[in-house]
Amino acid sequence: MAKKDSIGTLTVTGEGQVRARPDVATLRLGVLTEAKSASDAVTANAVAMTQVIEAVKALGIADGAMQTVGLNLYPVIAYEESTTKNVIVAYRAEDTLSVETAVELAGKVFDAAVASGANESSGIAFGRKDEAALREGALAAAVAAGKRDAEVVMKAMGVDAKGVRSIDIEQGGGPLVVRTAARFDKAASTPVMAGEITVTARVRMSFDYYD
Repeated sequence: MAKKDSIGTLTVTGEGQVRARPDVATLRLGVLTEAKSASDAVTANAVAMTQVIEAVKALGIADGAMQTVGLNLYPVIAYEESTTKNVIVAYRAEDTLSVETAVELAGKVFDAAVASGANESSGIAFGRKDEAALREGALAAAVAAGKRDAEVVMKAMGVDAKGVRSIDIEQGGGPLVVRTAARFDKAASTPVMAGEITVTARVRMSFDYYD
């Protein structure tokens, strides 16, 4: 029996994931200093941050792996009962450094920075040097998943596929997520849970089929 000329369209969303152990860690380390004058606070803070940078360098971290991501100076204000006014009682200087390092060195970098003067930390993030390759793998898996779903649906409908009409990559579908299945880095003084990175990709696919 000849196939009819009319064609229908089936749209599906495919999702693919690729998981891998991270090999890069990024730490944010800060120095906060308080003094009576703004210049004293800035000077003391600069000395402390210089010591932090030197301590990190001593672990083999290159200049290119470090970046200043915060530099702040602000007054400390207190209420003065005798004048019933808010007055400046001190100044705080803050310097924040981002350090990218191998995961196995992350705990040592943290400890060295704290020992040399860092007194703030706004967290740690994990990544992979080959994130592009992981993303490609996730996209390939997403396309394969979309094709499988389409084949199942069309088989259930009793129709035959003609081909792919369109395919779109969904924006925001490929974040790096640190999962909880982690192990301790026993080489570091401060334990670092590296976890597992998951790269997720989603594609929206439309298939033409014979009615």
